[in-house]
Amino acid sequence: MLYASAATLVGADPADGREHFYTEIVDALRVHGAAPQADSEQLWRRMVFSILITNVDDHLRNHGFLHADRGLWRLAPAFDVNPFPDRVRELKTWPSEDTGPGATIDASLSVCGYFGIEPRRARTILAEVEAAVGRWRKEGQSLGMTARELDSYADAFEHPQREAARRALEHDRRGKRTGGTEVRTHSQTAAGSTAKLGSVLRRNDS
Repeated sequence: MLYASAATLVGADPADGREHFYTEIVDALRVHGAAPQADSEQLWRRMVFSILITNVDDHLRNHGFLHADRGLWRLAPAFDVNPFPDRVRELKTWPSEDTGPGATIDASLSVCGYFGIEPRRARTILAEVEAAVGRWRKEGQSLGMTARELDSYADAFEHPQREAARRALEHDRRGKRTGGTEVRTHSQTAAGSTAKLGSVLRRNDS
């Protein structure tokens, strides 16, 4: 199966020294994507996940695509997603040109419309990812990590943007009570992010 990095799809030269943006990848999906809306939503989910686990090595070559059919591409499975507890919290790929590199929940929410995601849907995704990341210690323990090893990663998972995510969700809950069906959906779909979190911790423990 043919593979292309996001750098290839957006026509970026890694040596040009320019900043690049998630919105550029969305633009490329609109032109070259086999399922542009589904993949744009998944891309936004991954950006939020990176923000919450301090994955700040999200350059364009760490996003990829698999050829689907007739020159159209689908977002490849996520790879090289790692928590960096000792790094400055700035994304290699900015949410947009306007937001700057800061890895913030406000920045991610400010661009959700560009990804074709309604604010309510964005908060649903945010709730799923935050719930999964909130279980990071339990995931690490299940992988056999010691308390000391887990503590060494704490700054990657416990930081002001986690609180920012919770504040955004609490504001949404105050505005409109969440129904039981939606809560079940959150619980079910958070499992995918939790599985990804487990693989991240396992890779860093090896």
